[in-house]
Amino acid sequence: MKKLIPFGYFASIVLVLSGILYFFAANWPTFSRFEKLALSVAAMLLFYLLSVFSTKLLSHQVFLGKWLLVAGAISFGLCVGLVGQIYNSHADSYVLFLIWLVPVLLLAITTRYAPLSILSFVLFHLAYWFYMNPSSYFIVRTDFQEWLIFLVIAVINLILFFLTFTPLMANKSIRYMSYTMTHIMLIGMSIFELYEPFSGWTNVLYIAFAVISYFYLVTKKIDKYISIILFTMVSIYVCTKIVEIPFLFGETIGYLGLQILGSIASIALIIGGVLLARHLSSKHTETPIGQTMKGILIVIVTLIGSFMFSISFGGVLFLLFSSFYATVVLSILFISIGLFVKKLGPYVRNTLLFIGFFSGLLEAFFLSTSITIFFLLLSIVVTIIMKDGLIRFLSYTTIIGCSLNLILDELGLWVHSELVLIGFALLNAIIYYFVQSETTLKRISSFYSLLFFYALTFLDHLLWQEILYSLLFFIITTSLVFLFSRNDDVFMLRMTFVFWIALFISTYYDLIWSLVHKSLSLLIIGLVFFGITQFFDRRSGIKVIANNKFFTMKQWSLIGLILLLQVAFVGYQIGSNESLLKNGTEITLELAPVDPRSMIQGDYVILRYEIAKVNELKDVQSGNRVYILAKKGKDGVYQREKILTSIDPNSYQLTEDEVLIAGKYNGYNGIILGIESYFVKEGTGLDIQRNAKHAKVRISKNGNALLETIY
Repeated sequence: MKKLIPFGYFASIVLVLSGILYFFAANWPTFSRFEKLALSVAAMLLFYLLSVFSTKLLSHQVFLGKWLLVAGAISFGLCVGLVGQIYNSHADSYVLFLIWLVPVLLLAITTRYAPLSILSFVLFHLAYWFYMNPSSYFIVRTDFQEWLIFLVIAVINLILFFLTFTPLMANKSIRYMSYTMTHIMLIGMSIFELYEPFSGWTNVLYIAFAVISYFYLVTKKIDKYISIILFTMVSIYVCTKIVEIPFLFGETIGYLGLQILGSIASIALIIGGVLLARHLSSKHTETPIGQTMKGILIVIVTLIGSFMFSISFGGVLFLLFSSFYATVVLSILFISIGLFVKKLGPYVRNTLLFIGFFSGLLEAFFLSTSITIFFLLLSIVVTIIMKDGLIRFLSYTTIIGCSLNLILDELGLWVHSELVLIGFALLNAIIYYFVQSETTLKRISSFYSLLFFYALTFLDHLLWQEILYSLLFFIITTSLVFLFSRNDDVFMLRMTFVFWIALFISTYYDLIWSLVHKSLSLLIIGLVFFGITQFFDRRSGIKVIANNKFFTMKQWSLIGLILLLQVAFVGYQIGSNESLLKNGTEITLELAPVDPRSMIQGDYVILRYEIAKVNELKDVQSGNRVYILAKKGKDGVYQREKILTSIDPNSYQLTEDEVLIAGKYNGYNGIILGIESYFVKEGTGLDIQRNAKHAKVRISKNGNALLETIY
């Protein structure tokens, strides 16, 4: 019971937060904008107050006050998003996440609480992502500009990585995430011809970074997770270079030469990875962590290398024999050698089995029914006789794939896919029940059982079916989390918890069940969870939880100042927008809309303004500020007169029927006005997209625009 109570509180917080997010994203017209803003600010303040009160009323559950503080930080982001929704700021703007980041980062520094640091890390990278990939407009940058942005993010992550080894930021989660992101940025920068001529030099940077990391691990300190990240990322890097071979040498060596070269490179990756893994763990071969790490690293490079080899060598066989059935012989040969020639050693045998099953699964899908049945039977045998966890996962996956192919394609049961998914989910649940002594089979079958149940929530259902499957999956995963918490089954607990969280993410984007109904359901379930948890908490008799500390009075004072900063910012945003609505010049613009859904702000329509369409602007850099001089036409719609640069909008002389509209040149064919998103009630975007022709916009004296409505 002691382990179930924390999950009960955590679940109730997640459910209530999700309910608030869904409610505000629904953009319910029943409430006025001031009522919505008041509710969002009240929700934020409530979480902060509950954080304080919980440390007094539930002082034995120290974690609860900290979790509620994190919830308060998240609710501030929802509040900022709601302000953007009400006043039609850009959907998922990078500015939103930067504003959200500032107080969260201050809270993380003040409290040194790891979840707040992780949230700060995520918000920073979301801001970067939406800066590079805006959701409601596009902007053209030079290759050097994009390469430089990648480099800056890589350097920032590298600095964060080094800081995690100091008392200032001793957070292992940030350490591993920043190390991973450094690899991802450098690999992305090194892709052939993406940022020429800088991509070539990035390869030198990445190789140097990987080599230094490797020698650090060998000579200084072994870290299992950094080693796993390093080997995974280096393997991905090598694979990207293999993929680049056709672009670099395609015309020189021909298709057959490319496939042979790809096969050789894949084998080199596997052999080199195995040797490096052995060398890396050579000083720790007698320790359990050394043996475990060596096995994991070899599995990583073997999996990735085997996949690449299957594709490349399969192409060689097809060119030589002009038949895909030649690859079947290769798959059978590799599987047979991997199963029966034990003198080769476990690593070589596993490599052969990986290659055999990878290529075999592809052949089972795309060749003939007889081949599918053959690999199905072969995979069943291997699953029964093999004890290795990864080999079993591969063979079990092949069974699933072959069975689905036979049932859905060969028997033509796509129209009954719902029943098929239910059948596979229940079958895997039955297998899980009967293989309790086989740990690997138990884990694999439970994974696929949950996966098929989860897939049911994605099918096109009637509303009652959608609610039923979502509720059923929620009950199943919640029950399993409680069960595995009591049984101390860490692997199963984490796997089930991932599915539990995934349900909330996917449900947000599900368009069949309205956000308002989801919101009310989640809020009710969350409150019920909290009530039940409270009941058992009181009966548990727990008075103190060891190794947990409250925040000091100084920390609480700083938290209070940060809360005031958040409220002040929201107040400033509301005041400035309301002032523009009251005092700005109202104009009408012609437009053309499109309809998606924002990450946290709900449905919106992407707007394209006729007045903002331009040809290439010479001597104007992408992202530079420009001004559109617009004049009112006879039909009341404002039309562009000309585009101005390097002016002071406050001193520019305008006639009574003229306005200046500020914007940024996108570097190609348009000007970004900052009013390209119009948030709508859920489910109404398509109608607005079809019918809306004009927009009512308020313009301030300095040219800033605020979108009022479209019609």
